[in-house]
Amino acid sequence: MKTRIISAVVMISFVIAVLTVGKLYFPLLITFFIALICAAGVYEIVSNVAKVKPFFLSIISAVYGAILVIVLDNKVNIFDKSNVKLPYLVTVIYFLICVIFILKEHKNFSLDKIVTFSAFPLFIAYSFSTLNGIISANKGIYYLLLLINFASICDTGAYFVGSFFGKRKLCPEISPKKTVEGAIGGILSSVVVSVILVLSFKSQHIATTLLFTIPLCIIGMLGDLFASAIKRSVGLKDYSNLIPGHGGILDRFDSMLLISPVLYLLMEFGVI
Repeated sequence: MKTRIISAVVMISFVIAVLTVGKLYFPLLITFFIALICAAGVYEIVSNVAKVKPFFLSIISAVYGAILVIVLDNKVNIFDKSNVKLPYLVTVIYFLICVIFILKEHKNFSLDKIVTFSAFPLFIAYSFSTLNGIISANKGIYYLLLLINFASICDTGAYFVGSFFGKRKLCPEISPKKTVEGAIGGILSSVVVSVILVLSFKSQHIATTLLFTIPLCIIGMLGDLFASAIKRSVGLKDYSNLIPGHGGILDRFDSMLLISPVLYLLMEFGVI
């Protein structure tokens, strides 16, 4: 527990420092930081989960994930922004690389490895790019706090409520400790925090934000369970040991990666 707390303090302090410098002085710092996190997450899924060999293929996937986050960011002006097809070009090139190496090493590639190597990096990178879009938006800190609320506050509330009042298992074969009572408690916790946030930031979308808190919390739980199902299918406890006491990047961002694209779309449509 001590290691877990120390790691959390260090992570939170570092993220706050990156967000502060990025928001005030160098916006691209946030993009590059998220691209780096994305690269680590892609590496975890390709190398540690799918165990794709040879080793350098996991590096190629990680680099692709980072590049896609960068080229999807509208703040990046080192590329010709009139060429809006650049993300598609990067993805097509990556997929062709996947095809070449899958054919070359076909004896080592089962269907699960093929899907993980060729498709999962796109999903992970896109989700991280929407996280970058959320942070970079007007009132980005507000939306980031909402995202943390739907993911982490809901999860924390579910843990404590479930510990004291949990009786009915939510999904015992995938996550034995999660309970229905805990899930309800987590959602209620997020609703309370949503009220605090919309009032503190004087949001014009009070009703819709509170309304969407429930489905977004549920989506976060689905993301958590989905990530757990992947780990259980290959016998992993954590995606990696990158963060002492917490596991890997995907262990920390599992629910956020499913919430973030949905929240980003709601922002773009002016719903939240």
